Amino acid sequence: MVRFPISIFLFINLCLSSLATADEISELRSAAKSGDADAQYNLGRFYGNKQRRGKGKARDDRNAVLWYTKAAEQGLAIAQFDLGRMYVVGNGITRDVEFGVSWQLKAAQQGLAIAQFAIGKRYFSGTGLTKDYPQAFDLFLKAAEQGLPDAQSQLGVMHFRGEGAPEDNVQAHKWFNIAATSDDESAKRLISVLEQAMDAEQIEEAKALAREWLAAHTAG
Repeated sequence: MVRFPISIFLFINLCLSSLATADEISELRSAAKSGDADAQYNLGRFYGNKQRRGKGKARDDRNAVLWYTKAAEQGLAIAQFDLGRMYVVGNGITRDVEFGVSWQLKAAQQGLAIAQFAIGKRYFSGTGLTKDYPQAFDLFLKAAEQGLPDAQSQLGVMHFRGEGAPEDNVQAHKWFNIAATSDDESAKRLISVLEQAMDAEQIEEAKALAREWLAAHTAG
């Protein structure tokens, strides 16, 4: 039987229901203070919730940052990403975009798909990082390979526009098609637009490539 850290169950109860008890909160804090990175992150999320249901308390971004930091310093990628987000936005801490991006870079380097996508967007737009299309494409591809629809759709955009990737309607359609299987409405709309510039043979080739990709990434 697979066993999950107790902090996961506590977090579900604390943040998603109104049944959390003082003992459960205390147990999560105890695990966090003992150095459990997952518990530290979950406690950070508990404090950072917009509405801490069951306790009638407002969010506490300063404590969220405190516990995200402890987990991030232990190398927990999702904590690094969320800590970076807090710095970028300035929630619970003095706003520092450069420092926030540096934390999200750490998460991306660990392979966290949402961080790879976020950093990829910065390289693509030149916001917070020097514009670098090859870096953006590489990160979008890594996130797309993990199944992130936003990254898959972004690869389609790059191929469609010829920005950071060869202009290629077949490849663009392929990626939009893959993203659309996750109910990405934007990708579905872009497919309709793109098909107006493609012939039947190109469309079928793109669909075949999408099927091959999906089969390879859903096998087993």
